[in-house]
Amino acid sequence: MITVKRLKELIKDLPDEAKCYAYQGEASGIGIYVGKDVFGSKRYWWIGAGECGEDTYTEGFDNE
Repeated sequence: MITVKRLKELIKDLPDEAKCYAYQGEASGIGIYVGKDVFGSKRYWWIGAGECGEDTYTEGFDNE
């Protein structure tokens, strides 16, 4: 899980033109990218939001 507060902290500096999608498979979360589509994207971020516990690492963001 991820709290709304943490989600707001993570996305506050992302570009307004970024697109996002929800994904559930081997991982669950929100994929965010800049570009025509996710495969040709110039930048990509992943916010993990699985059911068990709060994710502390997200791809594309600086680790704290």
